[in-house]
Amino acid sequence: MREQTSLQVQTFEARCLSNTGHALARLAVSGPAWKSLWVELEGVALARVRDFNPQEIFNTTWAFATAGHAAPALFDALAVEAALRVRAFNPQGLSNTAWSFATAGHDVPALFDALEVEAASRVHHCSPQNISNTVWAFATAGHDAPALFDALAVEAASHVRDFNPQDISNAAWAFATAGHAAPALFDAIAVEAALRVRHFTPQNVANTAWAFATTGCAAPALFDAMVAEAKRRVRDFDPQGLANTAWSFATAGHAAPALFDAIAAEAAQRVHQFSPQNISNTNTAWAFATAGHVAPALFDAIAAEAAWRVSVFTPRNLANTASAFATAGRAALALFDAIAAEAARHVRDFNPQDLANTAWTFAVADALPFESSLFDQRFARRCEALAHEFSTEDLCQLHQWQLWYAGERGCPDALPEAALLARCAAAFRDVDPTISRLQSQVAETVASFGMSVQEEVVIAEGYSLDIVVDCGGRRRIAIEVDGPSHFVGRDPTGSTLLKRR
Repeated sequence: MREQTSLQVQTFEARCLSNTGHALARLAVSGPAWKSLWVELEGVALARVRDFNPQEIFNTTWAFATAGHAAPALFDALAVEAALRVRAFNPQGLSNTAWSFATAGHDVPALFDALEVEAASRVHHCSPQNISNTVWAFATAGHDAPALFDALAVEAASHVRDFNPQDISNAAWAFATAGHAAPALFDAIAVEAALRVRHFTPQNVANTAWAFATTGCAAPALFDAMVAEAKRRVRDFDPQGLANTAWSFATAGHAAPALFDAIAAEAAQRVHQFSPQNISNTNTAWAFATAGHVAPALFDAIAAEAAWRVSVFTPRNLANTASAFATAGRAALALFDAIAAEAARHVRDFNPQDLANTAWTFAVADALPFESSLFDQRFARRCEALAHEFSTEDLCQLHQWQLWYAGERGCPDALPEAALLARCAAAFRDVDPTISRLQSQVAETVASFGMSVQEEVVIAEGYSLDIVVDCGGRRRIAIEVDGPSHFVGRDPTGSTLLKRR
């Protein structure tokens, strides 16, 4: 049957070609077994692309994108034709065309410019699916379209009740990915999504949580609703969904201990399926460390998995994985040794944040990599080469590392130049202290006993002590006031341990 269909393709008119491709794609006729047919359709369509009417253009692009058949020459030709005749496209055609090129990963800025202008002028005629697919496509393609997003945000906010769960999730994800602020739309989505979260797929839940956390839009009722739903269906989440959900709740600062317990138990069993990014900062280890949630079995599983996969980690993955363990105050010496060896080989590829994060991490963990040359002249020279690119936070982390490396560990060799170290020390000293209400209450109580009390006293190393009590001139006592943020469960965080040392 396939052979017979293949022989007839050469005789198809434009309409038949378009309809055939569309039907095959809808029937999921794709993959290696059908490649020859799609290649033949591609060749004939490319030869007759100028004969296509608007509907045949967007149906053909949709078919090839849906089938996952790479056809760069055909997509180039279709892009030219679509841009010329975009005014004749209906709203669905505009949406499907954008979706198809984004799905195919085919970069065509001129076509997206034309689609943007035309779609923005017809937003009132767009269906919820048109809106969802359009913003998803522009966000996925990375094509900046502020006027279009503004218009679609207004339209979507007033019709969000008509959106299905996939449309709601896609819209939120797209606006967050594009970095386009739409507070009214997110407020409307928060209300509607909270009511219908039971009908969301696990991916819908993960993407919606990610969107709200990324944009910083507060939606406690929605997050509460997602907690219950995600916890109930945690086994249905894929590794990316587990990682993104944990990251989202940690980033949003929304307490969800029961959900984190459920994610920890599930993720520990499936950590071998996680990508390096999911293991590191986007996500799982970082999320649990940031949320201050104790999950020893999960961290042990991540440490074992990451230790033998570090060779495929990017510099950012290496730095963030180690940082997550250090932040959580988790000792994982085998993992740190593996990270040190790998990082030493790629230190020239580290950016300022990765350098500072890695240095700080080993200081917090008090893990000196004896069997690698991580902190050697190459590390020092890389720091010097990027000296003017370090942020204040980076400089502070490098100062803490220097206190540990040269001070605690007695390794004065291979340090960056004195001028950079001086900048690090100055930055660390200049950080404005945060005085908590608890700290003030402790200081007032001690002072009520008639003692001389000072708050935030900077010592030689640059650290600021919470409270210093002068005991009649004979001696001085330092008091550190550590609230809940200084602990993961009952264990001190890495930062707290480092300051105490």
